[in-house]
Amino acid sequence: MMTLWILFCRMTEKMDMLFTFYAKDREHAERRAEDILKEHPSYERIKLEEYLSGFKIARAQLPGRIDV
Repeated sequence: MMTLWILFCRMTEKMDMLFTFYAKDREHAERRAEDILKEHPSYERIKLEEYLSGFKIARAQLPGRIDV
């Protein structure tokens, strides 16, 4: 079972960026977040949150958990 995580980053002074991904646990999510920040070195990490109930944005629904 994997859980939805969202990494919130500051992209510019006026704009933030969200990265969504699934991870097995917090340790796995932290590794994924580190990889994302390496790909985008100018972005500043704001927070990393787990979304067990899922997440909905712009009429797209991401499930909170998936089977792998």
